[in-house]
Amino acid sequence: MKILKGIEIPISICISYTILSMVNVILDLLKGKDSGSHYNSLAMLLLCTIAVLVLSIHHLFDEWPPIVMIIVQYIIAMGLVLLFVFISSFFSEINEGGYEDIIVSFTIPYIIGAFIYYSSVFRSAKRQDKLIQEINGRQEK
Repeated sequence: MKILKGIEIPISICISYTILSMVNVILDLLKGKDSGSHYNSLAMLLLCTIAVLVLSIHHLFDEWPPIVMIIVQYIIAMGLVLLFVFISSFFSEINEGGYEDIIVSFTIPYIIGAFIYYSSVFRSAKRQDKLIQEINGRQEK
């Protein structure tokens, strides 16, 4: 399976951040709201980083069934996000319902990103299996 490493991790973080930032700006424009503060931009970058890093460690769970691996990774990511919000609460006030908001705000893009990521991982694994079968078929002849 393809493992994100080296320069691929920051590139994935940048792409994810850019996409989420643009979606956020477009949604805010449609709602007629201000697009937020610099703190929100930095928080979004940190959340993208958490998501990409947690998804990129999937190879540590290869022995596990895929659905269990995906759920465990989500729990790890959500734990880190909630830890970030908890630590942030010492520096700025968290609105009532802030934890619920962050869960929803993180979960929806995470599910979309995880779907895209795991689709490419599973496609890559199928291609590798097909190649191995072709090689084994040639060796048997």
